[in-house]
Amino acid sequence: MRRTKAQAQETRERLMQAALDVFHQRGVARASLHEIAQAAGVTRGALYWHFKNKEDLFDALFARIFDVVSSQLEADIRNAADMLQSLRQAFLNCFERLERDEAYRKFSSVLHLKCEHTEENAAIVAVMTRYFDMWQQNIHTALQMCVAQKRLPADLDVALASIHLKATLLGLTQLRLFCPHALQLSQVAPVMVDAALGGLQNCPALRLSHAQNPQAHETPHHAHHLQPAGLLVRHG
Repeated sequence: MRRTKAQAQETRERLMQAALDVFHQRGVARASLHEIAQAAGVTRGALYWHFKNKEDLFDALFARIFDVVSSQLEADIRNAADMLQSLRQAFLNCFERLERDEAYRKFSSVLHLKCEHTEENAAIVAVMTRYFDMWQQNIHTALQMCVAQKRLPADLDVALASIHLKATLLGLTQLRLFCPHALQLSQVAPVMVDAALGGLQNCPALRLSHAQNPQAHETPHHAHHLQPAGLLVRHG
């Protein structure tokens, strides 16, 4: 019985690895269960014994990757005396994983570049949305702890700040995946993360008071027409 369970687990792992490879090569919408079974070296019957359909397989693959990343995040911030510093390190660890972990990089590529948001893919997109919401909630909770530790302003708009961080992280991830030779992530990521976290400390637009009275923080009208030094456009 133990051997049977071990074999079943091995088959499941082969199917998940094959699914990752096929999704990465062909995109989620074009990938078929037949192709995945062939790539794993098993019958379709064996595949259906483990997974009901493509959405179920995608969900299992997402859960495995997400659990690893979430566990690392929780380890980074658990009982942190300085939550802001721990959050910074957690983000940098995600980018480091993107560089060194091929499976994580492939799955990130599937999520950001090869998962079409179409009606045909609605069930897959729903899975993605659920996990992205969980990820944003983790960030939201960590930011609340930063405020409680007085590492961030007491009037920080935590909901907006979590979106700000998520946008920075997802944007840099997509840039790395879409243009892998356009930047050295190990050099750029610390700067971008520090800029994003610094914005939480210093940007008036991320304060609750700004939402209540945005005019108080508006840039003077004439300043909108000024060009920063060094960015002047030369013609001719």
